[in-house]
Amino acid sequence: MILRTETVEQSVDIDEVVTLEKQVVMTPGREPLGMVRKRLPPPAESRGTVLLVHGFGQNRYTWHVAGRSFSAYLAREGWDVFNCDLRGHGRSRRFGSQRPRVLEEYIREDVPALANEALRISGHERIFLIGHSMGGIISYGAAATGLRQKTSGIVTIGSPYLFGTGSRTLSAVSAVLNTFRNTGVFDSNPHLPLRLVGRHLHKRRRLWDSRFWISPIRPWTPGSVEDSVLDDYLSRAFDWSSLEIAFDIFRAGKDGVLAGKHGRSNYRAAFEHLDRPLLVIAGTRDHLAPPESVRPAWGGSRSRDKTYRAFPMGHVDLIVGREAPKTVWPTVSEWLARRAS
Repeated sequence: MILRTETVEQSVDIDEVVTLEKQVVMTPGREPLGMVRKRLPPPAESRGTVLLVHGFGQNRYTWHVAGRSFSAYLAREGWDVFNCDLRGHGRSRRFGSQRPRVLEEYIREDVPALANEALRISGHERIFLIGHSMGGIISYGAAATGLRQKTSGIVTIGSPYLFGTGSRTLSAVSAVLNTFRNTGVFDSNPHLPLRLVGRHLHKRRRLWDSRFWISPIRPWTPGSVEDSVLDDYLSRAFDWSSLEIAFDIFRAGKDGVLAGKHGRSNYRAAFEHLDRPLLVIAGTRDHLAPPESVRPAWGGSRSRDKTYRAFPMGHVDLIVGREAPKTVWPTVSEWLARRAS
């Protein structure tokens, strides 16, 4: 359902501005979910429909911040772009959706509902899924199950297929959390106010952006994102989540299995048997999703059309970094264009 339509001017990359039609969209059902649709104003023709899926504890501002917008870039390139907020995040929370309980809800319910509404509105029959971090994990599962016949292709950016692989720090954190999960201490599935993480990073941005600051985990490569862009990202892109979601991601990395809560669905096996175009992108400086954790998705996939690319970038700068519009974005755009129906 389209709630509002307006014509806007948005910055693609600092001084590059594009005029777009922007619509606020809400899905029907008991868990209303929000999306922002962007496209070139009619009568421009669309090349296809794209759904952008954000990562853990994030929201739609993963893809759109002041001064740099991947969603606006794709729309300028002729795509019908739907930028979503998963349940409990961003506009979806304001629409009344509840906080997430388990990762499987995103896979079985949210992404199919969002994709189906995007297809209904756009008039296309199939959709490209583009996910960052956890959004890529979700896209793997959804494309292989509920959206199997409706997926044109999958693009993942910094998405850890085997979370913790390639990082001793993350492997240790994963082991500790898996131990706690088995004790039942966190059975209440507490909120994770990741907005506080964003506020911390924002207040201490200069420290985290210093090349001399020693940390085993860096969200972005020092100096890779302009101050104004990074400030907006840290202020707006961080959101809420649930501890059980983190447990599910850690368990998938530890056990090598992405399965439903009761083991009825093996999403990893379904994905690996899926024959759909696949583009997997990793950052060689990504401390949260090192290439060793990302590349196995490409290696395990039986797709006859699969591509793996790695760029010298970190987790955040893969999307909003200074070099992203020159490297990652065109790579995705050209890949999509070659596979547009």
